[in-house]
Parts: sequence; C-alpha cells; structure tokens
Amino acid sequence: MLGKLLQLRFVYAVAVVFTLINSVFCLAAGIRQSFEGYRMLFRYLGGEEIAAPKMLLLESLDSFLAALVFLIFGLGIMKIFIAPDRVIEGLPGWLQIRSFVELKILLWESVLITVVVMSMGTIARRLDSLAWDVLVLPGVVLLMAVGLYLMRTGEPKES
Repeated sequence: MLGKLLQLRFVYAVAVVFTLINSVFCLAAGIRQSFEGYRMLFRYLGGEEIAAPKMLLLESLDSFLAALVFLIFGLGIMKIFIAPDRVIEGLPGWLQIRSFVELKILLWESVLITVVVMSMGTIARRLDSLAWDVLVLPGVVLLMAVGLYLMRTGEPKES
C-alpha cells in the first residue's frame, strides 16, 4: 500500500509546493499586519484616540501561527511521501518527521496553539459584548486538548 502511495509522490509534490507557498503568504501577511500594528500603536502612544491599538499585533500572531502550520504540514508531507529515507539538512530535530503519527501529533499541537491564540483574539475583540457564542472556540480548545491527551496516553513509551 505504501509503495503505491510513494509512486504518486509527484502528485504529493504539488501539494507540498502549494502548502509551502501558502506558508510564505501567511508569513508575509503576518509581517504586514505587524507593521500596521506598530504604526497604530505608535499613533496611539502619540496621543491619537485609537480603539484596540494592539489588535493587529494579535492578528499578526494568528497569521504567523498559520504559516507555521502550513510549513509543518508541507515539510511533513514531503518527508513522509517524497523523501522518506533522506535526512533534510538544516531542519531542527522537531521537524525531522519520521512517521505519519509524528506529523499528526505535531500538527495537532500546532493547530491547538493556533486555536488558543485565535480564541484569545476573538475574546479580546468582543470584550464589550461577550455572549455565549464566544465560548465555541474555547470549547474547541478543550476538546482538542483532551483528544491530544488521550492520544498521547495511548502511545507506547520510548525506551
């Protein structure tokens, strides 16, 4: 089965290329949002009345985390399906993904962090008018954290 999937590695290469391009665009969006956030923050510090001057900086963090998720997914798919036996030089150890399970756990942790930051941003934006629907993202965070915990407790221990 894995042999047949590896024969389609050029199809996976298309997915890897576009996922890495998505990562670069999310990174560029985060940089743009950061600069805009700094500009708004300096205007606020200069005495101008601006509502939520730090919100763009929080939103830039969302973009940076999305870029990280795209990067992890792209490199993981490349490592598993395109170059399973090669060690990619220059990557940190935590990105040297050797199995689909490692990719799944790393993506789960990354998405969990991203959803935590997104829920903080949602709560910060709606602080004046909190309603029950604001609890949806924290509920998702709770479910994802419990699922990650259950998945990790079922893993065999490394010796």
